[in-house]
Amino acid sequence: MTSQILTSNSSIRVSASEAEQLQAQKAEAAVVDQHRSRLIEAMKSQYQLDQQVEFLHLQAEADLLLQQLQALKQKRAASSAQ
Repeated sequence: MTSQILTSNSSIRVSASEAEQLQAQKAEAAVVDQHRSRLIEAMKSQYQLDQQVEFLHLQAEADLLLQQLQALKQKRAASSAQ
């Protein structure tokens, strides 16, 4: 069984195992988001505002880099599948 994921540039066919892997990644991301929310709440009482801002900036930068890495992996997987 294959699924089809539509992107802004093209469509990519993925196998059932790849679709399951994507679902697992989404579930993991949700858990990470919950953990971050709890961490931020705990952090508010422990750190000064400037430290919170720096932490959130670094966290956003790390998230962006992770998204870029995942996009590159998907692009490489798509090009090697062709």
